[in-house]
Amino acid sequence: MANIDIGLDQKSLYGSSRWSLVGVFTASIFLSAVLLFSVQPMFSKLVLPLLGGSSSVWNTAMVFFQGTLLAGYIYAHLISKYFGLMTQIIIHAFVLLVGCFFLPLSIASGWTPPETGPQAFWLIALFAVSVGAPFFAISANAPLLQRWFSRTSDKNADDPYFLYAASNAGSLLSLCLYPILFEPFLRLQEQTSLWSMGYLVLIVVIVSSGWFGYKNKSTLKSSYPATDGETGAATRSLSEVLVWVALAFIPSSLMLGVTSHITVNIASAPFLWIMPLALYLLTFIFAFSKRTLVTSKQLRFVYYLSICAALWAGFFVENILLSIVITLVCYFIIALGCHIRLVGKRPHVSRLTEFYIWMSLGGVLGGIFNALLAPLIFPTIYEYVIVLVLALFIYFKADKSFSSQRAFNRELLRIIFITVLMFTGLVIAKLPLSVSVFVTGIYFVYGLRKLSEEKNISLALGVSLIYSLTVLVPMMNSDAVLRDRSFFGIIHVEADEGEYGVVHKFLHGDTIHNYQLQTDGLKTVPLAYYSRGNTFDLGLQFARSMSSDPANFSVSMIGLGAGAMSCYEKATDNWTYFEIDPAVVEMATNSDYFSYMQDCSYNSDVRIGDARLKFQDVQKNSQDYIIVDAFSSDSIPAHLVNKEALELYRSRLKPGGLIFFHTSNRVLDVSSVVVNLAENANLDSRFIKLRDFEDYPYSKYVAPSDAVIVGSAKQMEALSESDEKWRRYIASPDVGLWSDDYSHILGTLKASYKKNAQILPNNPDEILE
Repeated sequence: MANIDIGLDQKSLYGSSRWSLVGVFTASIFLSAVLLFSVQPMFSKLVLPLLGGSSSVWNTAMVFFQGTLLAGYIYAHLISKYFGLMTQIIIHAFVLLVGCFFLPLSIASGWTPPETGPQAFWLIALFAVSVGAPFFAISANAPLLQRWFSRTSDKNADDPYFLYAASNAGSLLSLCLYPILFEPFLRLQEQTSLWSMGYLVLIVVIVSSGWFGYKNKSTLKSSYPATDGETGAATRSLSEVLVWVALAFIPSSLMLGVTSHITVNIASAPFLWIMPLALYLLTFIFAFSKRTLVTSKQLRFVYYLSICAALWAGFFVENILLSIVITLVCYFIIALGCHIRLVGKRPHVSRLTEFYIWMSLGGVLGGIFNALLAPLIFPTIYEYVIVLVLALFIYFKADKSFSSQRAFNRELLRIIFITVLMFTGLVIAKLPLSVSVFVTGIYFVYGLRKLSEEKNISLALGVSLIYSLTVLVPMMNSDAVLRDRSFFGIIHVEADEGEYGVVHKFLHGDTIHNYQLQTDGLKTVPLAYYSRGNTFDLGLQFARSMSSDPANFSVSMIGLGAGAMSCYEKATDNWTYFEIDPAVVEMATNSDYFSYMQDCSYNSDVRIGDARLKFQDVQKNSQDYIIVDAFSSDSIPAHLVNKEALELYRSRLKPGGLIFFHTSNRVLDVSSVVVNLAENANLDSRFIKLRDFEDYPYSKYVAPSDAVIVGSAKQMEALSESDEKWRRYIASPDVGLWSDDYSHILGTLKASYKKNAQILPNNPDEILE
């Protein structure tokens, strides 16, 4: 009779084969994952204008999404534990329907970001009230569908973890399609409408899958999970749970660290956020695949090598794109190693939802550590190095690579001895970093020679640990005058000795933004981009010449920096500075770091907050000149360089006023963005690119600079006639018109790489390089 019952289960009226059963669950979990991971970049992009485009917006968003995912997993665990299958389907259908009240997705009305204080916690609350309900409902689908599948008569029901690979495949597809298909071709409003339709379809699909699973449930399985005693599964232990959490924590933390590294140096945009997250999901696909592609033992050496290379690329490679490529490859290998170990330790299917809860908890803790705790604890990105070192010990501990405890102790003592020598050389003897790297390299070669021996794990550990210290110690012992960190980035002020005495250097991320000579009599000399004869100076000179009331010249400058532009103020001017980061304002107004504002500024009117929001308070038709210089490292806040921003700036200009955009960037063609904006607004523009400063005073501290100035056609003609260095710029065809509803960083990256924008000579017979 038992065999007859099984046959009826496998050939029920509602499911004719195991392939249809597997197919409907796979399709459901796939669609759920597509919606789950498309909402992250889409809604994060919606809120960017509220918080200045900081990379912390994405990291904080990830904390919210990971936390909500954990809540969804707990909910799935509880209802699958205490309710029968049909009751679960009804409850979950109701939860999904509640999410419909939040469609289409939009920013909750009445929410204004705080100027100072806990921006991260405010952002989490905004996400919760705006998209919390539908995201929570979708986040429960993956474990719940797998648990429902485990109650069916399918031959793979006892090991439904392969469905998690399908879930991650859907997530990965969604993330990849976003920058390739959705972001460049659909505006945000169209994206949210499409997502809403997908959510409604998902409700029907999920309910259908539950009903399909119910009609194909196995008559040999009870409605509730089996206990470990019934299945023979290992009893849960604290050490087992801690390993699950740790192996999930490391990739999650490193993902956010890599994301910060990329976005700080290019731009805060979904295209760049997605890459680390996509690799993160890809490692899950490989790890949860039914077919084992690589084992942790096979990956072992490459894993350790990747940690060394990640540290080297993050701190020693000056080429940004090369550094990013190496960092991403290394991150993928490290995350894959952790996830392969994690999957290897997965429990019996009776504890499936519990396993996902602990795994999700590890991911949440990684996000909390990077996005919320590290900025409060560390003045710079120490957490990245710390987690890389932790990754060494997690992987190392699981290997039994020593023939005896004595062999382990001998290797450990040798590592400690060499580590002490390295510390002595770096900290006490003050050896150059290059010497430290050379010594480490010798030790690394020695480790390679020993790879075939039993002790290779300890050697790899020693090499990697010392490599970590090689990076971390100089970071902690550099000549930094100031290290500060906020929601908006990391700032450093370093003191160097030069031919003009002590000079202070301001770095945001890893980009130098300004200098100031500390010798009396030289403190009021603007340097870097702002030096005499550079783009800022030339643009300001022309704006003064065009002003109808030069005795009452009004300037709004977006981006304070070290305050060097205050050296161009005149007693009768009215200058207003807009700066989103309170840490930058504190630095620029403290003469221990920079004294430009104290020595040069006449009124020091500095307004803290995002310029798009603060500019609403500026009187209309009141400004002669607006300077847009809101860079964070080499990242650009897209909401300050788009159609709506330009409309706002123009509304505050006097008749005949001008707008200056600083467009210097190592990897993006920002000039094409600005030129497109000007053309769309029926304005004209001119581009300038200055590189030769050998004849300038203090040329060592003058920075190459690109800029675009926007005004009327008549003004631009006068500008070209007054100075031939200002030229027409034909935007790259790869760059579209940016707006709050549309921006595409990939286009500017392609344009910069292809160099297909054109700089036209003022004289048709002139030949440009």
